[in-house]
Amino acid sequence: MIKNLILILIILFFSSCAVNQNRLEPIKKEPINEDLLSHIRYILYLMQTNDLKNLNEIYINKNYGYFEVNLNELENKPQIVKKYQIDEIDTYIESFDIQNIEVSFNCSPYNDAFYGWNKDGVFIFEPKTNYLDNFLNDKTKEEKEFTQKVKNISYEVIATNNTIFYITKIDKKYYITLIDNLKTNCSNALIQAF
Repeated sequence: MIKNLILILIILFFSSCAVNQNRLEPIKKEPINEDLLSHIRYILYLMQTNDLKNLNEIYINKNYGYFEVNLNELENKPQIVKKYQIDEIDTYIESFDIQNIEVSFNCSPYNDAFYGWNKDGVFIFEPKTNYLDNFLNDKTKEEKEFTQKVKNISYEVIATNNTIFYITKIDKKYYITLIDNLKTNCSNALIQAF
């Protein structure tokens, strides 16, 4: 009886240690600092010079790629596609001065005077739209961890008149982890306006 009790305690001890080791460390978001801003400026420079080779080699994670968000016009909802290479990019970059201000895009279906961004330039802030909430189903553990990092520790970068992307620090390196083609797609707003 005592042997059985000791055996049970030993099994519980080792199994609780094993469970403890499988817990994920809480992911901490890096603050906006000069290192992050210099990487964003370099990404913008690579976009402006249309240097897709270096943009892909340096800023797209080879194992996980990035998410591209578009509007699925048939279902009128976001469509998320996983990609591993940026094939084309708009090269117009208005400024390399990055501001930590949240900006918004107005589709304004009734008055073109209000159409567009409420400010011009390059902006960085914490993303408010979480496209990846429903993207975790049927994924491997590594894919789920990557998706969680994109959701929790990314910054949204908006270069008005060009592109919107998320930048995430993974394994001490910055990557483009999401490209948002939905935020400025006014098809959805036009459908809802009529």
